[in-house]
This record gives sequence, structure tokens and C-alpha cells, in this order.
Amino acid sequence: MTWALRDIQKIPKYAGSGTSQAILANRISWWLNLQGTSLTLDTACSSGLVALDLACQGLWNGRSDVAIVGASSLILSPEFNVSLSNMNFLSRDGKCFSFDHRANGYARGEGFTALIVKPLSKALRDGNNIRALIRAIGSNQDGRTTGGITVPSRKAQRQLIQDTYQNANLDMRETRFFEAHGTGTPVGDPAEAHAIGTCFGKFRSTEEPLYVGKALNIHRLVIH
Repeated sequence: MTWALRDIQKIPKYAGSGTSQAILANRISWWLNLQGTSLTLDTACSSGLVALDLACQGLWNGRSDVAIVGASSLILSPEFNVSLSNMNFLSRDGKCFSFDHRANGYARGEGFTALIVKPLSKALRDGNNIRALIRAIGSNQDGRTTGGITVPSRKAQRQLIQDTYQNANLDMRETRFFEAHGTGTPVGDPAEAHAIGTCFGKFRSTEEPLYVGKALNIHRLVIH
């Protein structure tokens, strides 16, 4: 939206409805003639997963029969990157060295993805290809438990993992792989690793470690 408004004398006629964040999801609903809840979320890095959380709640409480959960990231102008760089969030190397002593920030990427989510019984009935099952999902917020709004909370992350496993009635000792956020920052990575280690450490050993993944990188987290 920012680049479309730079010259107020040449704002495109349909800029309001063409670039407004609020109408992105509504365009998909209009094109596919979907008449259920339609909304766009922005919770930064967690936007797609929070959208998935809301979609699952709608399916589980019977408000929806099927949900389309999409996520996208496009870098169309430099302003936000400059802002992040001013706060030292971006890596000087242009790479995410997640869980690494070289971690000095993260690198932003671009892409799109979409998931079709349905209750298992309906997916089996319709003969759909089933890629994964979601046993439970959840989200939370740090509140004021840390020294700043950009500082993650070990306690909040640990609590979310434990609550989600409890809601799904899953045994933590059966987990062998954990997909992490892995911001590649000296503050975020230790907090996340500590939360993961606290939750699963007592069930793992040097002989049977927990593998922690981040995008295309897989790290071996050995917990004694």
C-alpha cells in the first residue's frame, strides 16, 4: 500500500480496494464464492499459524466445514527493511544462523503458501489427499514478562508447548523432531532453545537426541 500512495496526485483508482490489507482475504472469498468468515491477520512472523489456529477452532466448533489458510510475504518497498535494520533485527550477512554462535539477525524472504483444512471424517469421505493431522493448536502472548516488547519469553513459550501437548493428550516422550522458529538472533534463539529443552530434555539423551528443525536446516539438539 505504501508505494501506491507516494504520489497523492497519481493514486490508482482502485488502490483502496486493491491494496488494502483488510480486503485480501475477501478477494479470495469473492472469487471462490466462499461465504464463511473471511479475514486477514497480521501477527508478524506468526500470522500464518495464528490464522491456522482460528481456522481449526472454526472447524472444531462446527462453524465451518472447510477452511483455506493462506500466508504470504512480499517485499515491495524498502521502508520496513530500513526500520528493521535500524533496530539491528536483520543479519548483516543476509543469512539466518539459527542456533549458531554466528547469529546476528535474520534474513527476510518472500513466498506464498495455502492449506486446505477439513475435519478428518469429511476429508476421508471426500477422498482427499491427507498430508497431516492437527491434534491440537494454540497461541499465547508474553504480556510484560520480559524487558521489552521485542524480547521473547522462555516461560511463555514453554507454557504454550506444554498446554498444546496436554490439549492433544500427547506424550512428550514420543517427540523426536521439533520445528522451531529459529530467528537467528542472540536473544531469540537461546530463549526458544531453553523452552524446548525444558519441555523435552528429561525424555532425551545423547543416544536419543531431539532434532530441532528450522526451514531447510536441521540441527541436532543433544540434551543430557
